[in-house]
Amino acid sequence: NGGKLLLCDTLENFWDYDNSEFIQRHIARGHTMSKKHAFCMHAFVKNYWRPYWGDDTTIEDLTKPELDDFFFYLFREKGLAGETVNKVINSASRCTRWLYENNRIKINPLFGIERFKANHAERDIPTEAEMRRLLQLDWENPMALMAFKLGAFCGLRAGEISSLRVCDIDVAEGMLHVRHSYSEVDGLKSTKNKDKRDLPIDNVTTLQLMNHARLNPKFNELSYIFWSSKEPTKSTTPGYYADIFYLALEKIGISEAERKDRNIVFHSLRHFCATILAQRTGRNTVMTILGHRTEKVSEHYSDHDTKEKFDNMRNVMQATWDQYLSA
Repeated sequence: NGGKLLLCDTLENFWDYDNSEFIQRHIARGHTMSKKHAFCMHAFVKNYWRPYWGDDTTIEDLTKPELDDFFFYLFREKGLAGETVNKVINSASRCTRWLYENNRIKINPLFGIERFKANHAERDIPTEAEMRRLLQLDWENPMALMAFKLGAFCGLRAGEISSLRVCDIDVAEGMLHVRHSYSEVDGLKSTKNKDKRDLPIDNVTTLQLMNHARLNPKFNELSYIFWSSKEPTKSTTPGYYADIFYLALEKIGISEAERKDRNIVFHSLRHFCATILAQRTGRNTVMTILGHRTEKVSEHYSDHDTKEKFDNMRNVMQATWDQYLSA
């Protein structure tokens, strides 16, 4: 190839988390890069770039008209959403930009490439009547129901639910410490906004979580609450909660077609939590519960102020739970 860089080989090596020069330098400079992100970018290369361009195309041979034809092909022929096509573009543009900035190539062929308009469908939430019916269901297992409640009434993300460990439950104080997130690729990692938050939970839920955790044959302070039955030292993957949630929706009469049309996903439970709490309390309390704050809570708060704040949060959340659980 005359010293030119093979397109797909270069892209795949660029997103090889353990061996990529770019990723190693990126992390060394104090930036973050999750294995999951690198894995997804690598998958875009393998699933879309290589089948279309083959093994012999070089980066130096790429032209903007050819690239535009490729992206239009993904959108029109492959039926990818505009947002997904943009991710395919990103899987290569970040690589070519880095190569250009480090004098590995003379021209960045993806510079200024036009992206697709992403049409973000508005996310819907279950109605209050639907939530009551979901709570009355005979769920597949108690763990699935607990995960559903943590999403709907505490606003936890799926990854945050999977990350919960025994040490994150304070039984005496009735507190839930949300310190991490979890993915099947990265395992335990920081939360989405790299912040931590404490949530007051009722005594019944606290005991349910701890009782389930104690069923783990590998139970200890660092074991997961939602442990995997196949590998007790690992957590249940976040995608499991969505699968069970969708089955529950079908049981109450919301078909797959309706669910997709309304754009109801597991994360919708977090939106439900925000909506319900916003009707009952102030914005600051909602931000604290959901972890949407942009600044960390001051470490200089007095114990009295902190306890008062948590007691208020607990009262609001408990009143909301009671409304649905007793319906």
